Amino acid sequence: MLVIGTPAAYAQISPGGGGMGPGMGGPSQPGEDKKEGVAEAAPKAPGLLPTTPALPAPKGRRKRWKLLELDGYYRVRTDWFKNFNLGFPDRPDLGGSPFPTALGCKSTVTGHPCDSSLSSANMRLRLEPTINLDEGTSVHVQADLLDNLVLGSTPIDPTFAGNYPGATTTTPAVTPPLGAFNNSTQGPVSQGVNSDRSAVQIKRAWGEVALPLGMLKVGRMPNSWGMGILHNSGGADPINGTYDYDADYGDTVDRASFSLLIPGTNLRAMVASDWSLTRLVSNQTSANKGHEGHPFDLDDSDDMNGWVGAISRMDSPQEFKDTVERGELALNYGIYFEYKTQSWDYDLTGFTLGGATDDINTPAAMQHYVPRSLKAYSPDLWGKLGIGRFTVEGEFVAQFGSLDVLTGASAGSTTGVLTTYDIRKFGGAGRVTWKGLEGKLRLGLETGFASGDQSDNTPAGATNIAFSNPLGSAGDTTLSQFMFNRDYKIDMILWRHLIGAVTNAGYVKPFIQYDVTKSIMFKVSNISSFALRPVATPGNSTMYGTEFNGDVGYSSGGLFAGLSYGVLFPLGAMNHPADGTTPADKTLNAYGFGNDTNGDTNIKDAETAHTIQARVVLSF
Repeated sequence: MLVIGTPAAYAQISPGGGGMGPGMGGPSQPGEDKKEGVAEAAPKAPGLLPTTPALPAPKGRRKRWKLLELDGYYRVRTDWFKNFNLGFPDRPDLGGSPFPTALGCKSTVTGHPCDSSLSSANMRLRLEPTINLDEGTSVHVQADLLDNLVLGSTPIDPTFAGNYPGATTTTPAVTPPLGAFNNSTQGPVSQGVNSDRSAVQIKRAWGEVALPLGMLKVGRMPNSWGMGILHNSGGADPINGTYDYDADYGDTVDRASFSLLIPGTNLRAMVASDWSLTRLVSNQTSANKGHEGHPFDLDDSDDMNGWVGAISRMDSPQEFKDTVERGELALNYGIYFEYKTQSWDYDLTGFTLGGATDDINTPAAMQHYVPRSLKAYSPDLWGKLGIGRFTVEGEFVAQFGSLDVLTGASAGSTTGVLTTYDIRKFGGAGRVTWKGLEGKLRLGLETGFASGDQSDNTPAGATNIAFSNPLGSAGDTTLSQFMFNRDYKIDMILWRHLIGAVTNAGYVKPFIQYDVTKSIMFKVSNISSFALRPVATPGNSTMYGTEFNGDVGYSSGGLFAGLSYGVLFPLGAMNHPADGTTPADKTLNAYGFGNDTNGDTNIKDAETAHTIQARVVLSF
């Protein structure tokens, strides 16, 4: 996907994903102009180093202090998805498909259309203001306006009150024929009426205070580390100094942290306490609303608490670049360790927030209160080396622990089978990049892997991680499915859309990028992916497929524009195989796929998929 400029999130081109430099993710936000030439080594003044190993400095202090700094961007993007269902019918009763088909394909009307392509456009205005109380104290906010609003999705006919999908007035909710003749217009976004989200979303807010020994941060803040395969803020990449304007997820954590430069060393340390999960609070239940002037946590024993420690040797992006250009070895590295616990939990099956049945004080609503006994340990190792024309970066993550799951208990009962599950998950990625032709040409190779479980999704053909079985298959008490962060994008089709994140897989990605001018670049990459546990794929085979992505982009000042194309050639792992028998109408075979007497069949080989994606970004 695309946008151009400096590397996005780990130096990747967004839609096309990864490996290096400018791309749809776009370049970093503009800062002070840097004089030409190679910078001399600067003294290591603590105040100029990143404020935390997990998220380097808010922003370098500028020459003139400002009370309010307003950063952000406005983005419009278009997508064309061709055959993303890989030719399979989107019917759960026949085994499902990797991606939804057009609604017309589900119609029973004679002569109904069934287009194999889907296209749309959406927009986002992101505001990231910083309020500087003084040189060392600041408040940060991230707010999205009309976040990913699909253009044309909130129509209203002025001649018909309440003409929104889902309207509850006596007027019909939708009047398509009349709308075409009565100058219909776009109405405001209304959560729960014509959208699943509000028009304005305050996603993050946190404060930073510079103390004599280090930096204190408290609030709801972004979380990013290393290459971003596990912790990825979904926007700014503080290690590479870039910004991914195409991010749709991003890790946000409720945290209190303190970081400092370890005296006598060039290492920086951070300790943090996270509010990972509090479960229900008083203003989410009708039984407790109005009880206090401010909401409160309804139970402490069901909370999931997290503790984080990190130690790193980390330069700012510009310092790293200057060191390499001076012909010196630039070496950054670190470890990020996270520990989480949760003692008890409860099953809220059938519980509706604010509904008539949400009286949490009754056993019927509680269902059953169960022991969870969660303990999880997650070490995350990262390193980055730059010397001469080469840059090498890698990250390895392991997740260990255990948790208890109660099964077979009836509502309000404590009886059942308590099973202990072991957590054993692993993932990693590495990238090497070579620069030539005065830095205009970049050749590179990226590879990565993520462990997987043996169970299929439900239904088997719905490959997205939204349909994965979190506890694996029956009898398997080891949880081993590691998932890359959804904002770590390596391609445009398979992992980004059809599966959702790299999991149960290994991949190899060679790429080439060339900057034609300071404003124009292009990039081509190939991603070949294979399954680590073939039995968990729809086709019970090893190779997912191979995908080719191409990006071209233009950048000038705060304008970034780009166009990307991707094509996926799926292989055996994405097929829907036959098992040697001919199942009856809608009867699923051993692989979970069936036929329909009306002509639909979900037992066949996967077909080629294509996409064209365009982006325009105005950053400020």
